[in-house]
Amino acid sequence: LYTAAESIRIITALIYPVMPYAASKVWAQLGLGDIEQAARNGELKDLKWGGLKPGTKLGELGPIFPRADKEIIARMTALEQTNAPAPVAEAPAAIKVAPKVEAMTESKLEAKLEAAPAPTPAKPAEPAKPAAPATAAPAAPEAAAAPAATPANTSPQITIDDFAKVELRVAQIKVAERIPKADKLLRLEVDLGYEQRQILAGIAEYYTPESLIGRKVVIVANLAPRKMRGLESNGMIVAASLGEAGKPVLAGFLEEVEIGARLK
Repeated sequence: LYTAAESIRIITALIYPVMPYAASKVWAQLGLGDIEQAARNGELKDLKWGGLKPGTKLGELGPIFPRADKEIIARMTALEQTNAPAPVAEAPAAIKVAPKVEAMTESKLEAKLEAAPAPTPAKPAEPAKPAAPATAAPAAPEAAAAPAATPANTSPQITIDDFAKVELRVAQIKVAERIPKADKLLRLEVDLGYEQRQILAGIAEYYTPESLIGRKVVIVANLAPRKMRGLESNGMIVAASLGEAGKPVLAGFLEEVEIGARLK
């Protein structure tokens, strides 16, 4: 039994950087206290066999990964199958932006310009008819440019009151870890300055958990909570989707910004 407990202690210390939430639970159940404090003290760097003292009283025991309700599992499985083609359909982690629409508009404009009749500069031999070049040359560019404004506005307009209802805030990621049997989801714990909350984001295919620790992101702070994989998500990470594959790129800041600041 001691060999098993000491093995678990060493394994827990090794997996702490990538699974801090689960590792902290195991560490406490071994009766070793706060694993974050142990990491700050350097106890996790120099691991030697025999570090678990005989007679150590175990902490309060409990499941590390609670079993999800069967109905929730069935709903999530159906949702994954329905949204399989979408890379991040499992969680609303991305907000689409307009580069794709602009690219389509430019290609259509080029095709129009190529198909339009070119101006004919061969008429200078008729100086008595100055009106002829004016009707032939500008007509083609104006006709080609007119459709460019049509597809630009693809979403319905909203008022400033509608926008004010969305509470966008700066948050810093403190914990990031993968969720068992969920290839697309990451479980994040973010700090808003005035509180910490849990958010599930469908970015596991594009971001590793360790690359997100300490990163400042934009979240929708007043989004209604929803449950996925038996866990509650309280908010949404804001990102842009690039290319046809829909790879999410997290929104961030070039300058230093205070945690919890609201975007206006």
